[in-house]
Amino acid sequence: MLKQDTLQSFISDGTLQSVCDRYASLPSWADSLDFGELDRNVVVLDTETTGFSYNHDELTQIAAARFEQGEIVDWFITFVNPGKPIPEEVARLTDIHDGDVADAPSPEEALAALAAFVGDASVVAHNVDFDRTFTTRHPSGYPLLENTWIDSLDLARIALPRLKSHRLLDLVRAFGAPLSTHRADADVAATCAIYRILLAGVASMPPTLVKEIARMATPDQWSTQVVFDRIADLQSSEAYNEVFSSFWNDVSRETSSNAAVEAGDVSRETSPVDTKHHFSLRALRRDRLGKKEHAPKMDADDIASNPQRELVFPSQEAIDQAFSEKGLVGALYGDFEPRKEQRIMAEAVRDAFASSENLIVEAGTGVGKSMAYLVPAALTAQANNITVGVATKTNALLDQLVYHELPALAEELHAVNPERPLLTYAPLKGFSHYPCLRRIDRIVSDGPQMRLVNGKEQTQAPALAALLSYVEQTSYDDMDGLKIDYRVLPRRAVTTTSHDCLRRKCPYFGTSCFVHGSRRRAEAADIVVTNHSLLFCDLVADGGLLPSIRYWVVDEAHGAESEARRAFSVSLAAEDITRLAHRAGADEASRNVFVRAERRVVVSGSEEGSSLFYALTSKARAAGKTYAEAAQEFASHMKDLLFFDQNKRGRGYETVELWINGDIRNSATFGQVALLGRTMADAAEKLVAACQNLVAYLEEVDGAAEIQREIASMAIELKEQIDSVDIILTKAPESCAYSATINRKKDRVAEKLEALMVNMGAIMNETLFAKTHSVVFASATLSVDGRFTAFENSLGLNETEFSQSRTCKLDSSYDYDGHMTVYVVDDMPEPSDAAYLSSLQRLLVDVHRAQQGSMLTLFTNRREMEKCFDEVSPQLKEDDLRVVCQKWGVSVKGLRDDFLADEHLSLFALKSFWEGFDAPGATLKGVIIPKLPFSKPTDPLSCERAARDDQAWRRYVLPAAVLETKQAAGRLIRKAEDEGVLILADKRLLTKSYGKAFLNSLPSRTIKIMSACEIADDVRRGRA
Repeated sequence: MLKQDTLQSFISDGTLQSVCDRYASLPSWADSLDFGELDRNVVVLDTETTGFSYNHDELTQIAAARFEQGEIVDWFITFVNPGKPIPEEVARLTDIHDGDVADAPSPEEALAALAAFVGDASVVAHNVDFDRTFTTRHPSGYPLLENTWIDSLDLARIALPRLKSHRLLDLVRAFGAPLSTHRADADVAATCAIYRILLAGVASMPPTLVKEIARMATPDQWSTQVVFDRIADLQSSEAYNEVFSSFWNDVSRETSSNAAVEAGDVSRETSPVDTKHHFSLRALRRDRLGKKEHAPKMDADDIASNPQRELVFPSQEAIDQAFSEKGLVGALYGDFEPRKEQRIMAEAVRDAFASSENLIVEAGTGVGKSMAYLVPAALTAQANNITVGVATKTNALLDQLVYHELPALAEELHAVNPERPLLTYAPLKGFSHYPCLRRIDRIVSDGPQMRLVNGKEQTQAPALAALLSYVEQTSYDDMDGLKIDYRVLPRRAVTTTSHDCLRRKCPYFGTSCFVHGSRRRAEAADIVVTNHSLLFCDLVADGGLLPSIRYWVVDEAHGAESEARRAFSVSLAAEDITRLAHRAGADEASRNVFVRAERRVVVSGSEEGSSLFYALTSKARAAGKTYAEAAQEFASHMKDLLFFDQNKRGRGYETVELWINGDIRNSATFGQVALLGRTMADAAEKLVAACQNLVAYLEEVDGAAEIQREIASMAIELKEQIDSVDIILTKAPESCAYSATINRKKDRVAEKLEALMVNMGAIMNETLFAKTHSVVFASATLSVDGRFTAFENSLGLNETEFSQSRTCKLDSSYDYDGHMTVYVVDDMPEPSDAAYLSSLQRLLVDVHRAQQGSMLTLFTNRREMEKCFDEVSPQLKEDDLRVVCQKWGVSVKGLRDDFLADEHLSLFALKSFWEGFDAPGATLKGVIIPKLPFSKPTDPLSCERAARDDQAWRRYVLPAAVLETKQAAGRLIRKAEDEGVLILADKRLLTKSYGKAFLNSLPSRTIKIMSACEIADDVRRGRA
């Protein structure tokens, strides 16, 4: 069996142990099995090209290996002359240069030789579409169209859906195969090494699932289908039973004796050797989960209101002991050193819980804030049999808590007191994060369809197969990490919403359901970890999305106000309106629920009852047509608001954001848009009435639950639309600011009208603080110039008896003064100066050369960033320094991965890199902030605030910019030994009175004010 620690780092967090064991066994199973035709007369192929465009790029190398029963018996390798220069980035990646291909055969010649080498063999490639397209573009490659092509990428995604990545490089690393170097010959060797492992992975899947996948498509529709067809035959053989029976017996014994571990282990797993049953998604789910009983925790409100009981909290002595060198936390870390700041924070959290007060705590990097709140939270939860909640802004922190911090804490708590029940914890996200089994089952029943993607017909089969395999290998995890092609199988087709969920009328409701099973698990957990979005959406929904939790820790709380405002905002989005209009007015049963009702619902009984049903559906279809016309008319005229765009400098941007002020609202143009909106709302009212009549009628009709819920869901969506029209276009209450987002492209439907709550504090006092005993807000960046006033005002803290709050400011335990030097450029023109951009470009070149790369430059403006990149990058290339840029459409994850993998790479980036990006050590040596991150002057919320309050800029815009700058500075020092420079190139720090607020808020006191040239020289000396 493969070493678990090697493989485990490539498997998604939270994967069941039995699935990890399955993956680890694949190499030995691959050695034991004979895969028949799949392992004979096979050619493994890879190509390198000048780029990714099928129309404009060309081959540079072809490599192929003939593969027989696990052995390479022959090779075909050739460079190819593409007839054009190889781009520098491609040459760096592949190590294939113009000189290598100068005397190589042309594509026509190389492909003729390849076709002769391949003959009638099956062809295996990692991402078949790419290699098959480039090898069959020329007539000499046409014979390869007749071969069977097997996509190892499809096999990996389907057999191993719990891997974090299915890139060839990651697959070979995970299974200890030879590493790929991005040359075609190396990639072929790597693919050969993992091909049989992937076949073993398919063979280890339940036979009923393999057979179901085999029947999803024909080989003409999906050539990789042949693998599942032939593996299905293998699974009925005696040899298969000999290899797999002992493993499944071990799993069965393990899971039957393991008492429903709440961290997510499977309760029972049925051996896939049993091939007697047809595929059933319900059976697949039952076999994965077995029977799980979840006893809900108590509501702290019930305990507090019971005169016979009282809430119990850990003592201060218990907290102090936990954070001592030989205490609970000390035992978690081999190199633990007690930190006074961590103990103080833990005591503050404990005190806030015990006194039913709220707490604002700023804990600098290195304090260890996660464990500082988890320990008192866990002890409080277990002492009272209640649930304590933790809400994070980012999924990265959520995963860190659920899959690393909490398991370690649970284990140590149990070690300290074996009689104590094991600490239980559960992640919980919103509906759209989880697969909907009912919708997936319908797609399986109807059969995968063909979808047009980039002008090419593609089957849904591989995406659906990977999704089913994920369901088979998963208990309740969300599908955020699932790698499938959502272009052919849209995410909304396999997830649901709170509106659309059938709940008790769904055949999967209960523990089988990902959403409701997750919620039941959360109700029984000591600690629930969720995200800010679900926390605030639960407040909007007046409960029902989360368990009744009275004690909360909101981590990364600097983002709480904006997330709360997003949850409580009201909008009219043209895309949503158009989609609903198409559903209401379509003639096809696949899209129109009323037509579908007429075809699917069977009305038994009298002819009168049947006539009434069809009369109701007819009325609904007519109302749907009327609504669809009005909705499309309104959506199309939302672009009329472009008339009010007066920002000539922004004409180059695709999207326009407008503040809807009194002048716009009183204009004829807006009046016409509002009239069309009200006309749509009137039509929606009539459609709602028709929907309600149908829902009431279907209540007594057997087998109509799904259709009934779809109609009810449409009515709910229409009601929300009616309410939004009333708020945004008619009443316009003063509690909101109003915005319009308009896309300049005529063929792009992306308009949105929005009502944004101006004062979130009042709402938080009515909801969050009124329903909780204590909320702890924690972050490394909450104070501005040492004060928490801005944060308190943003959420309404200390405004009512429910929102009374304490504060706690804890500096980092790291030596920021010694490890971070802050430079402020004193000779840089101000950003409004015409000479600013050229001066900034010179500074960037000089500083990158001085530091020799490993720099992160954080821009606030895309156009400015791209102009700097175009000017700076060629100059740095002369010194063999490489910089990449977050251009439009470039993968953020890809940039992050590349930056972390190359210690000398530098990056120009935007908003997504200002926070939550960790690059410890030598990977990041310097952060440059060209311009202070003030919100745009045209930001609708800022404009509304400014119209009401002449001090609004200092009260809202300035604090937000300071906190964002603190977040950016925090990218630099992530570990105690990290060192680096922070360069602030905005002269307003020196010329404006507010500059001190920024500088006083930074974690380092080592601040140098110098000219650009002096800074470059100082950085160069520091590096030496």
